[in-house]
Amino acid sequence: MPAVHFAHVSFEYSSAVEVFSDLTVHVGDGWTGVVGANGSGKSTFFSLIAGSCEPTVGSVTIDPADAIVIRCHQEVERLSSDITDLAISYEAHARRWLGRLDLDPAALERWPTLSPGERKRWQLAAALAADPDVLLLDEPTNHLDSSAREIVSEALSRFGGVGIVISHDRSFLDHLTRRTLRVVAGQVETWSGAYSTARAGWTAEEGLRAQEYEEAKREERVIRRRLADERRDADTRSARFRRNMRRADPSDHDATSLAAKARHAGGEAAGARRRSTAKSQLDRLTEKREGLAVSASVGGGIFFDYEPAPRSTLLRYAGPLAAGGRLLAEDVDVVVERGERIRLTGPNGAGKSTLLAALHRSSPLPEEKVLHLPQELTGEQAIDLLRRLDLLTNERRGRVLSVVAAMGVDPDDLLASRRPSPGEARKLALAMGLGVNTWCLLLDEPTNHLDVEAVERVQAALEGYPGAFVVVTHDEMLARATTTREWRFMAGKLRIADDNKTGGALPMSST
Repeated sequence: MPAVHFAHVSFEYSSAVEVFSDLTVHVGDGWTGVVGANGSGKSTFFSLIAGSCEPTVGSVTIDPADAIVIRCHQEVERLSSDITDLAISYEAHARRWLGRLDLDPAALERWPTLSPGERKRWQLAAALAADPDVLLLDEPTNHLDSSAREIVSEALSRFGGVGIVISHDRSFLDHLTRRTLRVVAGQVETWSGAYSTARAGWTAEEGLRAQEYEEAKREERVIRRRLADERRDADTRSARFRRNMRRADPSDHDATSLAAKARHAGGEAAGARRRSTAKSQLDRLTEKREGLAVSASVGGGIFFDYEPAPRSTLLRYAGPLAAGGRLLAEDVDVVVERGERIRLTGPNGAGKSTLLAALHRSSPLPEEKVLHLPQELTGEQAIDLLRRLDLLTNERRGRVLSVVAAMGVDPDDLLASRRPSPGEARKLALAMGLGVNTWCLLLDEPTNHLDVEAVERVQAALEGYPGAFVVVTHDEMLARATTTREWRFMAGKLRIADDNKTGGALPMSST
């Protein structure tokens, strides 16, 4: 069976930037999920397997030696030759993958107009049809609607080699994978089970380490106090002894003075031994505490000093819905009320992003009271976020940066950057809404470009957010935890359900 082996691998881009240190890990057949914070080294891990970079120390080997390794990147813009070859192939193996991923070869004629989700399915089909021994996937469910995610998940479950997938999609990982690699602090931890099982394991382990860490800190405080008391007592005894000696008769050489000096010397020696013992205990406790490696991670709960909107109806869009000259729906009439938590669903291209943008354009609210987060932020938009942050009052800037920290970004690093990364930009955009008492959020795939830990922090933020929001998301866990109502595009109609957990839908408007 094929396998990937890392033996004592260290890798650094420069002497100042070490990514991995003495890494030893084995990945066998079946699907393995890879998770970790943005910048932790997940993509470098893939590059080492694919051979596009070499270890600084150690070795990466793949069994068998002639194994076929294919890596699918996140980007899906380019129409590659392996995709065109697949479309014209009549081999049964190739046609099976086309069928499993619901692909029509004629669609390649309009590649520039295909959605990112459709292109991703073509990319995956070409990779699977090549029958690789090792398949590396980077965020394969980005831009896929629920139906496409199910198709992709089912197709990938039929792959029989070594499958390794980087993903922030927790439901997808739970369905597909059977083991989890967690990239953290220059190492790759191996956990049995899919993401939810693995996360429960490392959370429990970190909880025990945190308890030991706090206990070690408490014992350190006790010993430091004991040492301080010992030193203070020793100073007091020495001062008393010196005073007594000054008062003594200079001609007194009898046994009384000698005995006093002996007692004092004995007491000093005993005190020194106690202090030495305590110092040794303190050093051992300090070493133990530092070895527990409890990370003081940025993040935590988000608390809102929130002022509710003075009006009950916040947003409304009424009229036809069109994009690129194509009518998506007519006679649409939707309202967002104060405090509503709405999920907007439907196939790719149905009009979800268009409706969010239309709600934003027609908003009667002050500009700073509604946040529209598009599916992708341009580089200029990311830079503009930093400019807008700089224009806030000190109080508001502090609140925004506290939310940024709660989402796992170091505020100092963010302020020092001239251009935030895609993940940092999305977190900053969310923080700009959450940190300045925004009344309504319009969120289009808010977890794009975020690692799993950041996704969970965004989920926690939305669970606690007291305003209204409409969200387009393919993250089923986030949707179930944060929304209570659904607007659904189905077969040219927009339908509404009062509770998205029931799955029911009532006719709302139609084309």
